[in-house]
Amino acid sequence: MNFDDAIAAHIKWKVRLTQFIDGTSPEKLQSATVCKDNQCDLGKWIYGEGAKHKTLAPYGDLVKKHANFHVCAADVVKKVEGGDKAGAKASLGGNFAAASKETVTAIMELKKVAKV
Repeated sequence: MNFDDAIAAHIKWKVRLTQFIDGTSPEKLQSATVCKDNQCDLGKWIYGEGAKHKTLAPYGDLVKKHANFHVCAADVVKKVEGGDKAGAKASLGGNFAAASKETVTAIMELKKVAKV
């Protein structure tokens, strides 16, 4: 995985969640799975091949930001599971949007420091 692919994949989460809220998603997202930060491609990379960067300061920041991203994404899904689509949309534009931006920024910082 390269850093640009990781950024693109995480930007797509907003589309995935929007479709899930609207009921047009081909995916059956579950909050119990979405909350796990080691199940997506970026998470697998962070805890696998990407761990070679763990001595770099931005790596630890990325781990934290990425984990929070998944907590916020799972919160959106949990609201849909509970029938609160309005709450899910509010979370999508609030906490999730902030966590997404922070995760993308953390990926870019690690890319800069890792010089890859």
